[in-house]
Amino acid sequence: MQTVVHKLKKIVTKYKILILIGLLVSCITEKTEYGNAELSQKINLTEISSVFKNSTEFNNDTLKISGVLHLDLENKGIYAKSDKIWLNSFKPATELDSVWKRMNGKKVELIGLYKSGKTGHLGLYNGQFTEIYYIKTK
Repeated sequence: MQTVVHKLKKIVTKYKILILIGLLVSCITEKTEYGNAELSQKINLTEISSVFKNSTEFNNDTLKISGVLHLDLENKGIYAKSDKIWLNSFKPATELDSVWKRMNGKKVELIGLYKSGKTGHLGLYNGQFTEIYYIKTK
């Protein structure tokens, strides 16, 4: 009788280790990257707050921005604190639908063409990225 109990304990212990390994592997954060990565080395990071304060100064510039991505029905933008920039799409880096769920709510770095002016849902954004050339999760 003890041998059967002993064998069962070994089996349970073995599965506990496999479950633990599975959980550890699933918790590893995956970096996702689309578009022209070479641009990241060539373009300096611009703070969203700087763009927010001087949006016309950056009009028609290619900018590198870092912030949290929010992709909801009426709010599609990159945020840093209370400052936000509308995202028209992820094109030409990638199709928006293909990465929507993977990047939503995550900190990202993106490079794109910035246009100043009221835009987005109900014109609540002071500018937008009309094209995204590079985007990656951090």
